[in-house]
Amino acid sequence: METLPLTDDHWGEDDNARRYDEYAREYPSYRETSRDLIALALPSDDAGVADAAVLDLACGTGATTREILSMLGSDGRVTAVDKSAAMLRVAANSTADRRVTWINAPAESVDQHVTEPVDAVICNSAIWQTDVAGTAMAVRAAMKVGSRFAFNVPVDFLDDPDAHRSDDRYPTLLSEMRAIAERDYGRAPDDRGPRRVRNRLTRESICRTLVAAGYDIEQVTDVTHQDSAESQRAWLSIPIFTRDRLLGLPYEDRMRVLGKAYERLGPGHTEQARWVIFVARSSPEMTRS
Repeated sequence: METLPLTDDHWGEDDNARRYDEYAREYPSYRETSRDLIALALPSDDAGVADAAVLDLACGTGATTREILSMLGSDGRVTAVDKSAAMLRVAANSTADRRVTWINAPAESVDQHVTEPVDAVICNSAIWQTDVAGTAMAVRAAMKVGSRFAFNVPVDFLDDPDAHRSDDRYPTLLSEMRAIAERDYGRAPDDRGPRRVRNRLTRESICRTLVAAGYDIEQVTDVTHQDSAESQRAWLSIPIFTRDRLLGLPYEDRMRVLGKAYERLGPGHTEQARWVIFVARSSPEMTRS
């Protein structure tokens, strides 16, 4: 197992990584999106799935890693990579399975750390936090020819006509929090765009990037999961997820705002988590040097 350096990152503040791991274990949303990707990247009818070598890219605290391990046999293995040392420390401490190797590295340089080509690559709920073009190239260099790269993007993070919803017609806990913060704390409205998206993505731009990096597009699929108010409340209770969205408000005030929003919408309120899944195969035209 690789030693994890004590580097500083925002996941190490306010015990974010531990809180996130507790959330991922208690609520099914993250596991459901993990299973979506695993089923596409490692179809059960493919020969050799049990012994596959899988790269879990931007693995966080290991929630997807654990789902992948449950699909593999004793000779299967997972290389789990994340740029946050804080997240990886939680993952490594909570998963003692000898079939997994933890690597602290950015997604864009993963090919410098994965020495043996892998049979599949999965990136759950994080690709937009990377330089997608650089990540696609690095991942392609770490893959066997014909293997699959499966990842997902929230619909709201895509600059597509279908991507945006009216908060008036489809109120969410987050939109209610913003409204309460503006009314009760004098916060000015923001652009409401996801702050962690480096460049605004579209389905077409992602597909072009994949083709340019040496992939054949296998499918682009829309999926929807129901997310309970309790799950959303737990997610928004993790400090890092409201720090940028309610910039300037101390955590205690953000939690007061969250409590009011939860009361307003009610515990029976459900939200639709809408995702677009991309699956691409590494093309034989480009091989690892």
